[in-house]
Amino acid sequence: MFHFLRSLRAFPLIAGVFLLASTTASAEAPKTVFCLTDGSKVGAERFEQREGAFFLYVPGATQPLRYENSSVCSVNVESCNCGGSRKNSARFGVQGSNTIGERLMPMLIDAYARHTTGAEPATRIVKPEESEITIRSGADTKAVVDFKAHGSGTAVDGLVSDQALIGMMSRKVKDEEQNKLKQRFSDMDPTAAENEHVLALDGLAVIVNPENSVNALTLAQIAQIFSGAVTNWSAVGGPDRPITLYRRDDKSGTFDTFKALVLEPNHATMSTSAQKFESSELLSDAVAKDPGGIGFVALPYVTSSNVALKISSDCGLISAPSRFSIKSEEYPLARRLYLYTHGAPSEPTARDLLNFTMSDEAQGVISDAGFINLAVELQDPADQRAFAAAVANNPRAGVGEGKELPSAPLHFFKDAMERMRRASMEFRFKSGSSELDTRAVRDVDRLARYLRASNTNPGNVYLIGFADSVGNWAGNAALGQQRAQSVANKLRDAGFVLPRNNVKSLSYLAPVACNPAAATDVKDPALAKNRRVEVWIVSK
Repeated sequence: MFHFLRSLRAFPLIAGVFLLASTTASAEAPKTVFCLTDGSKVGAERFEQREGAFFLYVPGATQPLRYENSSVCSVNVESCNCGGSRKNSARFGVQGSNTIGERLMPMLIDAYARHTTGAEPATRIVKPEESEITIRSGADTKAVVDFKAHGSGTAVDGLVSDQALIGMMSRKVKDEEQNKLKQRFSDMDPTAAENEHVLALDGLAVIVNPENSVNALTLAQIAQIFSGAVTNWSAVGGPDRPITLYRRDDKSGTFDTFKALVLEPNHATMSTSAQKFESSELLSDAVAKDPGGIGFVALPYVTSSNVALKISSDCGLISAPSRFSIKSEEYPLARRLYLYTHGAPSEPTARDLLNFTMSDEAQGVISDAGFINLAVELQDPADQRAFAAAVANNPRAGVGEGKELPSAPLHFFKDAMERMRRASMEFRFKSGSSELDTRAVRDVDRLARYLRASNTNPGNVYLIGFADSVGNWAGNAALGQQRAQSVANKLRDAGFVLPRNNVKSLSYLAPVACNPAAATDVKDPALAKNRRVEVWIVSK
């Protein structure tokens, strides 16, 4: 079983199913201790919250113990003093996305507290999706975090009202939200690097039964299937067999991601016939037993008992789900998770917490929470060979008809793919700008640390600039070169200097998204995805 929960002791108690698993088969299963309003404690190996109550699974019991929400006042505190007060301690709010707030941010707060004070924080339930997390330093309270996970739409309201110093969003801040922030903070550019912080990546896999002959679908086809518009596999090239839909529940961040990336862009809604699951593991098992089944899960829940579909496109590009394809943002079912602030938070503990979430130390916590972290990863050799072969066999895929494709750059690409490894870090830029986006700004320092830690010779590192296919080859080659050089300059400022000849451009070769034939809007998502700088490292 994939152990995505390192600890549950800092979690706010919100709707959902939480399973505790030890990191080894022989280790004692960790427990969560519930403090009740009557002063008693109950230790549970796992728990659920539903129907206005907590269901605690305790050792030796055949059925869970039920406690009303109102009877539980805190979790993992040394003393069950529900009426205790905290004086002279800092207090700040963290508010927004339930995708981030369900597991990820509480785990990061827990890790931060342990890292800085050596003590686990205590969580008191206020109401569903709201908790009070106390960070302790010895016998004293260092800070109290007012934690609210009511959705991304509440993050900006929290910042504007000063109820939160950190806002959590599972999407980029919208234009109208930016205007609201600018009205409140006149000096604020919400998408500047000091205000917008890419925390992690979230990715989904669409899974089918191994007996199903379908191995790839477009996003439009997936939306049609889950909306109920397509009900038989024969309609998408599969066997004459009814389709059975399996989905996550409405409170799940996994469903939130699927809705945002598949249903909403295709103006579709989920079919009422889809069977709901509170657990990705149980959903995955159900698909494995049903030859007509299809479902969606987070990447760690893809097992040998089911098959993850590739995502195909109208222009011939195909993308398979993997940690690398999500980290590089080449896979269509991937999205960024954000934290937003008004500059560096004014409260020191909030500021330190934010810095911790962006640190190398936080990357393991992000993985344990079931998300994709931002640590550098090299592409699997087999996957890279498949990528290189796809470009070599059909170099015009995604480029567009009638576009010039010189032979020399294609030869360089083929040779490089045999000698080098692609890194997961792809630097992208703000819309209509040569300025690095907020993820790329931090990724420069992250890459420099990785290269130094791995004792990589600067002569073995290449920065390759790419462009969209609007315009001719030469013009886009120049743009790609400028982009690659801008990253090289930032990398130099971070203390890692590349040879000049290691900064190159391949214009619009090897797109990772379809270049729309008539696209001229600089904000077009496909064009933006292709305007990138890749990192290639010579194999040892």
